[in-house]
Amino acid sequence: MIRVGVVEDHPLFRDGLRNLLAAEGLQVVAESSDVSGIDSIVSAAPDVVVVDLGLPDGTGLDVVRRLRKELSTTRLLVLTMSADGATASRSLAAGAHGHLVKDADPAEVVAAIRSVSAGSVVVGASVADRLHGISDTAAFTPAAEAFPSLTLRERQVLGLVADGWPNSRIATELGLSDKTVSNYVSSILSTLHAPNRAALSGLVREATGR
Repeated sequence: MIRVGVVEDHPLFRDGLRNLLAAEGLQVVAESSDVSGIDSIVSAAPDVVVVDLGLPDGTGLDVVRRLRKELSTTRLLVLTMSADGATASRSLAAGAHGHLVKDADPAEVVAAIRSVSAGSVVVGASVADRLHGISDTAAFTPAAEAFPSLTLRERQVLGLVADGWPNSRIATELGLSDKTVSNYVSSILSTLHAPNRAALSGLVREATGR
């Protein structure tokens, strides 16, 4: 069972999220309504923490930064009102492993938590096209239908790997660090059960005819 922490100041939304996750077999083990109360989250050390950016005594980015330092194995998903690409970029730069908007379908929220817990980086569909660097490359990106288990960013990296790009060139193209690209490639290999980059290229050829 995935153990979840929630940092959210609206009681009704927090209650609704707790009930949704319980119905899907996920357990909320700690909650906080503000930045000052996240000691309870740290103590519980959940598998995933869902963080709102708009908190009464600070910003959720402060929460993300602290949790990345104190809970090195915990995954962090921002769930907030903003669908602005710059906001999502700041979430990921602060250390979040995903960014969703609160009007996302409940099934998308649950799927995002599961994906983030499994090691993927998730950006909600309503945000992805606005995220700096995620859709401004002319390189080939496999369609979501071909690889439904991958996020948009992962599919973009996959397309570049299939085209024979080394990690350093992918990093430059997408505005990422070499380490981040390496993490994406490792996640893709694991998700697609592929032994190496050549196998990924073969999967792309098989799925797309490219």
